[in-house]
Amino acid sequence: MNFQNKLTLLSTFEVAARHLSFKSAADELFLTPSAISHRIQQLEQQLGFRLFIRKTRQLVLTEDGSRLLMTLTKSLRRIDDEIDDIRDNDLRGTLMLGVAPIFGQQWLMPRLPDFQQRWPSLNLMLRVRAGTVDFNEEHIDLAIYYGATHYPDLYKELLFEEQLIPVCSPAYAEQLKLLEMPENMKDACFIHASESTDVQNLFSEWRIWCEGSQIELPTEGRYYGFNTYMLALDAAKNSMGVLMGRYQLVKALLESGELVSPCMQLVSAERHYELFYPKEYVQRPRVRAFADWLKVQLSAPSIL
Repeated sequence: MNFQNKLTLLSTFEVAARHLSFKSAADELFLTPSAISHRIQQLEQQLGFRLFIRKTRQLVLTEDGSRLLMTLTKSLRRIDDEIDDIRDNDLRGTLMLGVAPIFGQQWLMPRLPDFQQRWPSLNLMLRVRAGTVDFNEEHIDLAIYYGATHYPDLYKELLFEEQLIPVCSPAYAEQLKLLEMPENMKDACFIHASESTDVQNLFSEWRIWCEGSQIELPTEGRYYGFNTYMLALDAAKNSMGVLMGRYQLVKALLESGELVSPCMQLVSAERHYELFYPKEYVQRPRVRAFADWLKVQLSAPSIL
């Protein structure tokens, strides 16, 4: 199969697989459905495996067909990205960023006006999600993870370490006399959050802090649990209990007095924030612009 013919057949397969319809593929490519079917049959013969299961009025991708579609989609996306970079040397276009809700709102948002000022022609699209994104399934250029597991197929850059510290509202601290007697935390209602950690264990951060501080507390007795950190933070602000705060995200609230800490003992969270992106994107201008901007933000005085 010569190269040109291979590209034609693969392109036809991508369109047909995207629509799961020979008729819709024919409409897009200005061909007849029978011509599409003939091309797919020709490709299947040359590849040596089936791409579709042909049901009545329906096409279903085989497992091999799904694998080939994923590879084609990733390859076409990267070709499009390279074309954009060649065409837009002044960093125009859109950068897709995956980020957890709490990190996006508390740390990233206050800094984004500076990014906008530095790169006015570069659009930024945020995919906000508590869990990690799948670079193979979604169009994501970069993602910022907290406590992520290792992704050997992705390039990563360490942003900063995280520390843990108990926090609550001044009213709740006054109610239990926590500032005068931190030992009264044993009588508190404990607030747990599991957002954006790879270990989706609701109690893990309180366990880490208790072990690191050598303070035993009944954190799994009376509690509220959230898989969204912003709600956990709202619960603490509304005097519902003591939250295990991530210092980088609650620092501004402590400085403003909106939250207080019954025990100003910082303990390593044993997790950190990292920037992830595909290895082939390391020298992509848009990706490098954002990664380098993050480094500048990390070295600048805190604005939180």
